[in-house]
Amino acid sequence: MTRTRVPRFRGALAGTLLLTTLGLLYAEARLFAAAAVPLAYVAVGALSSLSGATEPEVTRAFDPASPPPGGEVEVTLTVHNPGESALADVRIVDGVPDELAVSSGSPRAAVALRPGEEATVSYSVVAKRGDYEFGDPAVRVRTVSGTDRVTTAVEADGETTLSCSRSVADPPFGRASPRRVGTHTTDSGGEGIEFHSTREYRPGDPISRLDWRRFAKTGDLTTVRFREERAARTVVVVDARPVARTTPSAGYPNGAALSAYAAERLYDALTGANVATSVTAVGLGEDDLEGGLPPDDLPWADSDGAGSARLVFDAVGRAADRDDPDSVPTDGTSPVTATAAAAADGGVPDGSSDPADAMTRRLLARLPGDAQVVVVSPVLDDWPESLARALAARGHDVAALSPDVTGGDARSSPGRSVAATRRAIRLWDLRTAGATTVDWDVDDPLGIALERSLRSLL
Repeated sequence: MTRTRVPRFRGALAGTLLLTTLGLLYAEARLFAAAAVPLAYVAVGALSSLSGATEPEVTRAFDPASPPPGGEVEVTLTVHNPGESALADVRIVDGVPDELAVSSGSPRAAVALRPGEEATVSYSVVAKRGDYEFGDPAVRVRTVSGTDRVTTAVEADGETTLSCSRSVADPPFGRASPRRVGTHTTDSGGEGIEFHSTREYRPGDPISRLDWRRFAKTGDLTTVRFREERAARTVVVVDARPVARTTPSAGYPNGAALSAYAAERLYDALTGANVATSVTAVGLGEDDLEGGLPPDDLPWADSDGAGSARLVFDAVGRAADRDDPDSVPTDGTSPVTATAAAAADGGVPDGSSDPADAMTRRLLARLPGDAQVVVVSPVLDDWPESLARALAARGHDVAALSPDVTGGDARSSPGRSVAATRRAIRLWDLRTAGATTVDWDVDDPLGIALERSLRSLL
């Protein structure tokens, strides 16, 4: 706490002395009367004091308390005067973390409080992935005259840490989850419960699978085949490349951070439905992953215990937080290219020096043969499409979950309009490549997009 006396009325004191002196010299009563005016100001400044004032109380609240990345959080400060004397001038500045941007309102305010009265201050910040500790609000109380002031940091009651939601306790995707937990049907015949076809009886076929009704009618022995079911294996690929680290507006999470959040929620939903799920990420640096990257630069974690998915998501978060503006093109051009012929073949020529092509080859070599693949990317270049074509050529079911970081129509500018158009074309190309696309408008809750589209993803 710092208490300061501010000599604000030195001029009034000088005027009082001057008028008094002139009144004595000239024996002029009107000069003595005029000296009473500045003397009143000097008296008010001298008598004004905060000695009996009580420090105000501050309570902070967040709404929502656990927001998604990019969501706006309303921060409300309630300032209460618990004392018996009025506080004529209370100025407060909340301790907003440097990493969070204030999107509306102001964390600064000036209020006047009678005894027992309280006032509220509201502003909004943009949430980012992780936990952010708010500092104690700085409070300055001044007297009416401003000659006595106390500056202190008041410990706020209520909420002090803003935690951006990292996972889902109860995934809201029950209606969209697979019909058989942990399995998915195929187009081939085999063991299962759904009818697929019939064929001529072969020695060794189980008696229970004979079509006795047809045998009773025609005398022909036939075997019933069911639609084969296989254990579902889903691989979630998170795009953390420099081109994905584009943000819709200053202070908002970039595309890589939003992709990490969407992938983590999807991972929790899938593992909550007992679907065997693996997660990997592309575009990480050596220092992003604890312990360093494996030789193929692809961290890998399985829900059945091989590796930790949380480490992968944390690594993507660290990559997203790196300041790398020179790696992101500002003219809307794509730094990654892939030939249509290579994509159609499901790969690239062995002699290709394109880093994206090499990354695609390493990823294809790591994927299980029966895996479904979900690529989580803002789709700001051509690599997701080339990967989708390569995966489709190898028989993998492919889906793309894409957060929109091009700014949207409401904040449209010529550059953003061009970027949004190019992204829309790339999403169309993904669909023509056989991929299911989920276009996530970051202004909408992610749960709505996933609940609407998770059935098609699986």
